[in-house]
Amino acid sequence: MKPLEGITILEFSTMITAALASMMLAEQGARVIKVEPTDAGIPCAISAPARGYFVIVRWLQPGQGIDQSRPQKRGRASRHPEMIPHVDVVIHNFRPGTMETLNLDFKTLQRLNSRLIYMAISGFGTEGPLRRAPAYDPIIQAQCGMAATQGSDESPTFIRSLLCDKITGYTACQAVTSALFARERTGNGQIIDLSMLDSGCFYVPRRLSEPCAA
Repeated sequence: MKPLEGITILEFSTMITAALASMMLAEQGARVIKVEPTDAGIPCAISAPARGYFVIVRWLQPGQGIDQSRPQKRGRASRHPEMIPHVDVVIHNFRPGTMETLNLDFKTLQRLNSRLIYMAISGFGTEGPLRRAPAYDPIIQAQCGMAATQGSDESPTFIRSLLCDKITGYTACQAVTSALFARERTGNGQIIDLSMLDSGCFYVPRRLSEPCAA
C-alpha cells in the first residue's frame, strides 16, 4: 500500500510546476484528476522538457478537458465544484485572479469542503507589483540570484534544466503532504500560497545573505 492511497487530487495547470508536484503525489499513491485545456491547446505539448512531465502525469492518472479560454464554455468549469466534496487537494499554477474568474478560488471551494487543501502556485505570490507578471524558469533564476550565483556579476549563467520549475514542484509536493498530515490532527484544510520566487530564493541563501554580511 502506498502512503497516499485514498487521496484524490484535482489539478488545474499549465507547464511544469503543478504537473511535477502531481506526478510525485501520484507516484505515492494519490489519484490525480488533471483538468486540461482543450481548444486552447496545451503549452506542454510544444516544449520538450515540459512534455515529459505532462506525459508521465497523463500516463499515471486520468484527465478531462475543459476550455478555460472561452466565456461561453466556462459553465463546464463551474461543474467542478460538484466534485469538491469528494476531493482532498486542489492544485493550480495560474496567475493570481484566474481561479476567481472560474469560481474555483479557495474561499468558494472551502464552503463546499472544509477539509480541502488548496495549493496555489504562482510566479511572484498573490501580492505586490509583480503578482500578475509572467513567470518562467529563466525569469525566476534571474530574480532569485541563481543565475548570478552560477556565473559572475558580469556574466550570469542560467541552468538549462528548468531548475526553479522543479524546485517549486518539489516544494509544492512536500507542502501538500505536510498539510495532509496536519489535517489528520486538526480535521481542517488550508490554503498554501507558494511562489516560484520564494522557492528559488530558498535554494540560494548564500547569494542573498552577502549584502547583509557586508
